[in-house]
Amino acid sequence: MYFLEPLTPSLLRHEPLVAGGPAPVGTLFVLGKDGGYAATPHPTRTLVLGRNSPDVHVTVGSEDWYVSREHATLTCVPGGRWTLRNGGKLPIRIPEVPALLHQHEAPVPRGYTPLYIQGSRLHVVELLVSAGPGGAGDVRPGTGTRDLAWPLSDRERLVLVALFQLHLLRADDAHPLSWNETARCLNEVPGQRGWNDRKAEHAVDGVRKRLAAAGVDGVTADSAPAEAIKRNLLRVLVDTATLAPPDLRLLDGTPTRRDGASR
Repeated sequence: MYFLEPLTPSLLRHEPLVAGGPAPVGTLFVLGKDGGYAATPHPTRTLVLGRNSPDVHVTVGSEDWYVSREHATLTCVPGGRWTLRNGGKLPIRIPEVPALLHQHEAPVPRGYTPLYIQGSRLHVVELLVSAGPGGAGDVRPGTGTRDLAWPLSDRERLVLVALFQLHLLRADDAHPLSWNETARCLNEVPGQRGWNDRKAEHAVDGVRKRLAAAGVDGVTADSAPAEAIKRNLLRVLVDTATLAPPDLRLLDGTPTRRDGASR
């Protein structure tokens, strides 16, 4: 197994190398806020996630007593596939499938999968099961996402994460927040104050104008109806992995690392 350093870029944007080269097919990458591991497939190999640092492979919620000491276990099963078992009291939410409850188990699909654990705050753990060297180039396995992230300032990223947080959470009723809701959310972020709807909208306007100047359609008032502008902007930012689930940590005041990709 191979250790992933803290603040490794999001697995949606970047597949780390293993032993200096592309990962073999079926390699599991697990990444939390404090780092993670890569594990090549091997019978009965396991990785443990939970609060009980340093006795787990990937620390989740080290200061959140709602998270169990050993909250989840990832196990390699015959055929080089991986399964996820919830050993904690809190459910683990996985996009597009029912929440994984205590002592329940589910297969981990190939490609990118974010896990969400809601304790005293939201914890995001990223999984990536590699498709091998053929999937480790420009297109992320199972996502169709290219490493073409648009550059954003810290202020712009924070506002966009607040605006599109329900989409990053993969909520069933996902929709962009209103500007008033976005401003209220921003004022609840540690170290942030003085936000209002006009300031939030102004920060996003700067991003829209840059994208439009670069040739992106549907993100300005003269190219799309008002209701469609946010949806078009969201599509561009998510499809290019400019925004990814771990960016939700910004709403708790936790910095996240980007890979520096730019246009």
